[in-house]
Amino acid sequence: MKQKQLRWLGMILILAGAVSLGLAACEKKEAEISSDSGHIVLDDYEIQYKGFTVMPDVDGQSALVLTLDFTNNGKEATSYLWAVSEKVFLDGIALDTATVQQGAKTGATVTEAQLTEIMPGKTIEVKSAYHLPDDGKKTLEAEFSQLLGKKKRVLTINLEDVLPQSGSTL
Repeated sequence: MKQKQLRWLGMILILAGAVSLGLAACEKKEAEISSDSGHIVLDDYEIQYKGFTVMPDVDGQSALVLTLDFTNNGKEATSYLWAVSEKVFLDGIALDTATVQQGAKTGATVTEAQLTEIMPGKTIEVKSAYHLPDDGKKTLEAEFSQLLGKKKRVLTINLEDVLPQSGSTL
């Protein structure tokens, strides 16, 4: 009887060790930063960071506009807005979204492509706009996650080459 209990205990310890190694591997994977290539892979979707611009929003304030390619690798047609959760942080505080027009005559905003549904295997260019505080900070973190998944990727964005020196205007 004691030998049977020892066998069960051994099996439980082995199983617990395997589970903890698996969890550690998952945690490490979730913490990866994809800033080198700008290529972000989520479970059913891929995002390719193409760059950013700083432009005025509808209120004349500075706005950061990210440009991304969104690829649907899922099984059904979907839009970027329904597939991906996106947040941009400055010193750990999320930036508010901004409204930036594509052109004065159309009234369309740069973010409208986020609503376009695309079939599996297709790619579309999308843009996101965020209010950019004038506090001299130069590094942002954009966090992407699949809405119904657990994967999360972070992209570091350095604004130094685009933003003017403090005291000047955009």
